[in-house]
Amino acid sequence: MDIRTTRLENGVVVATESLPNIRSASLGVYLDIGSRDEVPKTNGLAHLFEHMVFKGTHKHGALEIVKCFEATGGQINAYTSKEQTCFYAKVVDTEVNAGLSMLLEMVLESTFDKVELEKEKDVIIEEIKGGNDNPEDYIYDLFSQAIFDKHSLGFPIAGDEKTVKGLTREHLLDHQRKAAESLPLFVTAVGRVSHEEVVAIARKAFKLGKAPAGTRSGTPSRARNAKAAALAVSGSLVRKTLARPGGKLTTRHLLEKRPVQQVTALLGGPGYAWEHPNRYALLLLNTVLGDGMSSKLFQSVREALGLVYTIYSSPEFLINAGVYAIGFATEPKDIGKAIKEINKQMTALKKDGLKKDEMEFAKANLRGSILLGLESTNTRMANLSRQLMYGKDGETIESILKKLDEVRPADVRLAIKDIFRSERWGSAAILPKKATLSMGRLLDF
Repeated sequence: MDIRTTRLENGVVVATESLPNIRSASLGVYLDIGSRDEVPKTNGLAHLFEHMVFKGTHKHGALEIVKCFEATGGQINAYTSKEQTCFYAKVVDTEVNAGLSMLLEMVLESTFDKVELEKEKDVIIEEIKGGNDNPEDYIYDLFSQAIFDKHSLGFPIAGDEKTVKGLTREHLLDHQRKAAESLPLFVTAVGRVSHEEVVAIARKAFKLGKAPAGTRSGTPSRARNAKAAALAVSGSLVRKTLARPGGKLTTRHLLEKRPVQQVTALLGGPGYAWEHPNRYALLLLNTVLGDGMSSKLFQSVREALGLVYTIYSSPEFLINAGVYAIGFATEPKDIGKAIKEINKQMTALKKDGLKKDEMEFAKANLRGSILLGLESTNTRMANLSRQLMYGKDGETIESILKKLDEVRPADVRLAIKDIFRSERWGSAAILPKKATLSMGRLLDF
């Protein structure tokens, strides 16, 4: 892999991976901030910012922004998560400069017109209402409340109707100023790209002028003189990683009754943080338990018993925090049977761990998924950006595969011991108005 990284003197990190044999590129501008980094009064600000940068800059209107990408068959999109806000695009190789320049202009120069702001707040409120009306969407917000209580990790990413209405243009301008000056920000490009050109585009967007004498493209440690190194270090200090202390997870069981026919449920408890050394063991365990149609939960709860349409398990790796969860939907009369089978599968894993053939299957499955992902420039860009944001920029695909191969049965047993503890698990469930449910009493593994 031809990956190159440059830290500008203002702390912005620019990273590229050159794939010269294709005719496209994936471009990204990542802000290392999300709903977790908000306070109750401004919950939803990062998500509102994500929406509003599409509404026009000092130089281009909303339609011009979209046409910049779509006129040549490209795509543009964005998302907000608990910890990041991302603006990304896929373009043909001839449009890399124009596309990346526009992404940066959107983030740094959007005007946040007051009329457009009020309209977009209404749009987001409709988005929130739509999600709340859909049990499969709303269950995640309810589960976050059940697990994280009043910690900011429990905040809904989009905020709620009250907080969104309270957000102002001044909030957005302050958020934009922080993006320009202090928030951890990463510019990434993967595909048929020139590292030098991508760096030049980023420098122009941040009004940095020409690179200081003695610098060259590469990691900060490759700067040729003390002045350039000092600039890189001072910029890094300006854009310090946001403080994200972990919170103690609760074991609450939240229920919400609605005019629905099924019970939609998420059960889970403390998992591993992104930086946890046993993270790869949990990935292997999850592959066998609930990731895909061959998993134990799918084969037992759906295929053998016919209790659900789908069932899955998934780990969420965050900074200084993690969650492991199991999700499904079933008839109210079958909820006890479904939980009983989940208890059975997890109790068996606590007793026996993963068998040799299951370990081999899980390793082959994850290895193949990683290698197949390399065929997507979007996936490669997301992986590159994630490594930068989580301080793993030296972690190559080869090193990741090696860590997976090195996981031992004892490591998986430790993950099972750490995570499969029903007394520490909470849950969220949306159920019919006449149904009754005591999830805390049903969980027993």
